[in-house]
Amino acid sequence: MAAALALLAARARKRVLTVDVDAKGDLAGALGSHPVGFQPHTVQPGVWSLRLQPEEAFQEYLRLYFKVPRFARLTPLAHVFDFIATGVPGPRDMLVVGKIAYEQRRRQSNGNPMWDLIIVDSAASGQMVSHLAAAHNMLTLVRGGLIRGQVEWIDEMVRDHDRSTVVLCALPQEMAVVEAIELYHRLIDEVGVAVDVCLLNQMITTSVSAPQRRLVAAMTEESHREAVVQRLGGPPEPLGLALDLSARLYSSGREREKELVAGLPVPVVEVPLTVARPGLATTRVVADALAEALS
Repeated sequence: MAAALALLAARARKRVLTVDVDAKGDLAGALGSHPVGFQPHTVQPGVWSLRLQPEEAFQEYLRLYFKVPRFARLTPLAHVFDFIATGVPGPRDMLVVGKIAYEQRRRQSNGNPMWDLIIVDSAASGQMVSHLAAAHNMLTLVRGGLIRGQVEWIDEMVRDHDRSTVVLCALPQEMAVVEAIELYHRLIDEVGVAVDVCLLNQMITTSVSAPQRRLVAAMTEESHREAVVQRLGGPPEPLGLALDLSARLYSSGREREKELVAGLPVPVVEVPLTVARPGLATTRVVADALAEALS
């Protein structure tokens, strides 16, 4: 979903940065690139990507704001920072959201923003809330000075609806729908961040028709079966099973969609199931489906 949104933005001539926060994610692969590192790497025309790692974010923070070079990491001061950044949950989450906020403030040599849009492929829902709430929570710990000023503008950015929003993603499955609804309320109540839409992915969008069922039934009749087996190179029964499975997935998907619409006060956009291996070709198909659904 994140990669497809990035392609759509690039088609609109936006400079897009994609950020992979999920350690198990492969956002760069979905954009047709080899794995990327901490610095932005061009993955498609108009699209750059980076993988966010707290340790790299910490080193960059020391270099930018405290002028601590990488070779000084073994000093006692660096050990203190290491303990604060990696041993305490709040500061560690701040390193993640802080890197994203830093990229949001970057400028090109002509003074224009480096990025028109930053798309973050988030970690799991609970960790996502922790990341977004980190700056607000840190304000209770930091009373003044340079760090408080940085924390304040990050918190303002996260809560500014003109600059930041969340796109929820769900699958047409009971647990996924429940988690999406719970996540929406946590984001509103605990973080105060905007949520504008929910993408319901992997939907079966076409129901099984009566003529299709009659055709498969005719193929399995004893009078036709031998000819069908010779033509297909195998028995026709799997076609009937496939129709039954498709019908069940279509029906259950519609039920899950109703639950999602009832539980969320934001639009729910269905994205059709794409049966293909993950990669750039699949991402382009999903981007086309998203463009059609959002038009």
